[in-house]
Amino acid sequence: MFISYSFKRALPWLPFGIIAANTLLVPVGQADEAMEIIAVNGTRYQDDSVLALSHTGQSLTVISRDMIVSAGAVDINEILNQFVPGLFANGRNGRHTDTDYSLQGSRPVDILWLLDGNRLNNRLYGSTYTDSINPMMIERIEVIKGAQGLIYGSDAIAGVVNIITRDSHGEQGGEVNLSADTLTSYDLGAYVSGGSDTLSYSLSGSSSQSDGYAFWEDDEYSPVAAEDKDRGYRMMNIGGKLNWQPSAQHKITLFGQYNDGVLERPLAYSAIVSENERKQTLAWLGWQYQATDKLSLETRLHYQNWDSYYSEITLEPDGSMTIPYRDAYWGFTDKGAKVSGRYQADSGDSWLGGIEWQSYYGADEVMELQAPTDDTKAAFLQYKPHFSALPGTVLALGLRYNRLANNEDKWVASLGLEQELGQNWQLKAAVGNGFRQPTSSELWAKVGTLGNPELESEESINTNLTLVYQGDFTFSVEAYWRETDNLVDKREIATNVWQYANLDGKVRGQGVDIQYIMNPAQGWQLELSGSYNRARERGKDQQIERIPQYMGFARLSWDATDSLNLYLQGRYVGEFTDYGLKAGDYLLTGIGADWWLTASQNQQLTLRIDNLFDEDNTSAIFKHGHKAEYPIPTLGAPRTAQLIYRYLF
Repeated sequence: MFISYSFKRALPWLPFGIIAANTLLVPVGQADEAMEIIAVNGTRYQDDSVLALSHTGQSLTVISRDMIVSAGAVDINEILNQFVPGLFANGRNGRHTDTDYSLQGSRPVDILWLLDGNRLNNRLYGSTYTDSINPMMIERIEVIKGAQGLIYGSDAIAGVVNIITRDSHGEQGGEVNLSADTLTSYDLGAYVSGGSDTLSYSLSGSSSQSDGYAFWEDDEYSPVAAEDKDRGYRMMNIGGKLNWQPSAQHKITLFGQYNDGVLERPLAYSAIVSENERKQTLAWLGWQYQATDKLSLETRLHYQNWDSYYSEITLEPDGSMTIPYRDAYWGFTDKGAKVSGRYQADSGDSWLGGIEWQSYYGADEVMELQAPTDDTKAAFLQYKPHFSALPGTVLALGLRYNRLANNEDKWVASLGLEQELGQNWQLKAAVGNGFRQPTSSELWAKVGTLGNPELESEESINTNLTLVYQGDFTFSVEAYWRETDNLVDKREIATNVWQYANLDGKVRGQGVDIQYIMNPAQGWQLELSGSYNRARERGKDQQIERIPQYMGFARLSWDATDSLNLYLQGRYVGEFTDYGLKAGDYLLTGIGADWWLTASQNQQLTLRIDNLFDEDNTSAIFKHGHKAEYPIPTLGAPRTAQLIYRYLF
C-alpha cells in the first residue's frame, strides 16, 4: 500500500519492430508551403504553425491520437517505446521518475522536448519529466530525428520530440478513462471539449496512484524498510486550452496545466523515508497573424515553474535516526519568447526567420547548488528555393546565431534535401551542427556527482540519410552519423566519487534504423523495426553509458471482428552500462485485446499483460544523486496485467 510520509502530512541482433494496434504510420511527403499536411492512418492533420515545415530532409514520425489510444498506455514513455524506431525510453524507477532517453545513440540531454513547440527541457539537469503530460490531452506526438539546432538552439542535437495538445475546433464531446493494474495502480482521466468556430476550449484532468514494486534484491534495502520496499506515487494533473479566432487573419491560443504529486524514491542504503513533493506549472500564449496571403507571423510566450521538496529519514545500524533533509527545495523557472515569420514569394521561394529569448534559473538545496540566471538570445533564418524544373525536389538552407549568458557566441547551420524517386520512393538527407550548454548541476553541484565550473559547451555535427518506400507495404531505412566534441560525462576521481568533465577525444555515434510494415492477410498487420547504435569515444572500445547498442520491437495484430482486436508484441533492449555496471539485454513479451462493448463504439475495454513470462531484467543502475554510495542494479517491472475502461460522449 502506498503511504505518503510527507512531513507536511506526517539477441544480440534483434532489430525489428514498432508501430501499434491497427494503425499504419505514413511518412510525410512534400507538403504545401502554406500549411503542412501530415497523413497518419487516413487522418489529415493541419499544422498552421509558422515553423511547421522547418524539418526538411529529416525523418518525421507522427504518433496519432488513435495510435496513442491503441497503445493502452497511461504514460508517454510506453507510447514512444512502441512507435519510434531508434528511441529508447526507460523509466529508471518505474513511472513518474527519472527516465533514460536515447534517440539514435544519443544521451537523454541530446534530445529536446517540446510542448506545442515550446521548450520543456530544464537547464538545472537538462532533463524533462514527460510523466507530467496527461496522455488524454495529447493530439499527436511528432518525433524529428537529426540536428534541430537551427530552429530550437541548445540541446536539439539528436532530434526533437514535440507533444501536440488537442484542439476541439468547436466540437462538443469528451471521454473518461479508468484503469487498474496488478501493481495496485489506479488511474482516472477525463477530457471534455466544446465551443464554436470562433471560441473553443478543451479541458482535461487526471489522477494516478500506485503502490509500485520492489526495485532491488532484499539485501539492498535497509533492514527496517522490510515492510515498505515498494516505491509508490500519487499524481494529480489538470489543464486546459482556449482558442480564440476573431477573424480569418488572427488566432490566439492560451494553454495552462498544473501538476501536484508525492513520489516516493527507492529506499537506498540506510533510508527508511525518501520522497519528493512536486508542483509544476506549464503555460504558453500564442498569437498567429496571417498578414497577407504570402506572409504569416507568429508570437509565442512560454513559462514553466517547477517546485519540488525532498525529505529523507535514515536509520543507521546502531539504531540512530537522522533527518538529513526536511522539505529541501529543488526547482527551476524557465521562460521565453519567440517571434517568427514565413514569407513565400511569387517565384515559389520561401523564407523562414525569427528571434528568440530564453531565461533559466534553478536551485537545489540537496545538491547544494544555486545557478545564476542564464539568458540566451538567438536569431535564425531558413531559405527554401523553388525549382520549377524539379517538382519532386525540396531544398532548405539555414543559419542561426546564439548569444549565450557567458557572452559566448554559437553559430548553427543546416542543409536539408527531399527528393521524390518515382511514385513510391522518397530520399531524405540532412546535415547540420548543434551545441549543448552544460547544465547547472554539471557546473555547480557540490555533492553526489560533483560539478565542474570549467566545463565547455558540447559541439556536434549530425548527418542523416533516409530512404522510404510506400506501396503494398511500407519500408524505411535511416542511417545516421554524429560526432561530438567536448562531450560532458562523469569520471571517477576517487573510489565511488565522480565528477563531470569534458572528454578528451571526440565521441562518434553511427547507426541505422529499419522499419517494415505489411498486411499479410485481411485483418492482420505485421510491424517490425529495430536499430543499431554505436556511440564511443574515439580510440576506445567501450560504448557510452546508458546507450543500448541494439534495440528492436515486433508486433502482430489481428482484427478478429469489427469490435475486437488482439495483439502480440515483443521488445528487445540490448546491453548497456552505467557506473561501470551492466544493464539491459532483455526481451519482454506482451499481449493485449481491445473490445468495443457497444455497437456505437462509445465504450471500450482493453486488457493488456506486460512482461508476459515474468522475465527478470535489469532496467537501470541506481545511485543516490547526493551521496557517494555504491551503485545498485535496478529491476524492471514484473509481469503486470492492466484493465482499461474508456467511455466516449
